[in-house]
Amino acid sequence: MRTAVCLATSGALLLGSTVDSWAQRPDSSGTTNTILTISVLVAITLAIVVVARYLGTRRKQMEEAVILQSQLSDALAREVQLRGLQIIPKSQVSGWRRSHVTIQVVGEVPTPEIRETVMRIARAEVRRFRPDVIPVDHLFIVPPVHQDLRRSG
Repeated sequence: MRTAVCLATSGALLLGSTVDSWAQRPDSSGTTNTILTISVLVAITLAIVVVARYLGTRRKQMEEAVILQSQLSDALAREVQLRGLQIIPKSQVSGWRRSHVTIQVVGEVPTPEIRETVMRIARAEVRRFRPDVIPVDHLFIVPPVHQDLRRSG
């Protein structure tokens, strides 16, 4: 939005300076200046429209990614086997033209079986809402430490 405000301010300043030149020069160079000024203003307006449209689309895609992240987090929290584990889905939107949404599943699990369970749930949940999104596994297997080892160490 800052870019749009800067472009609008520049356009207003350019238009203000052109109005002064219109009042002072009624000759043919005034017509050339008028055409040039109008061309610049049209270009600035088009730039503002393009930037605003891009930012609106980007905001919408980021909102959808956050909603997907929330739904995946809820699905993992409902699973009884995963209670007490710190598993956090993180969404990222990357790319300029076609944004790619990535869901990273981050955390620590005690066994490879639970890791597979988490990723299976994540893939099923993501596929249900957005088939084009692939969850990325960033889970670490950290075996649980027994209470006796914690006290002696």
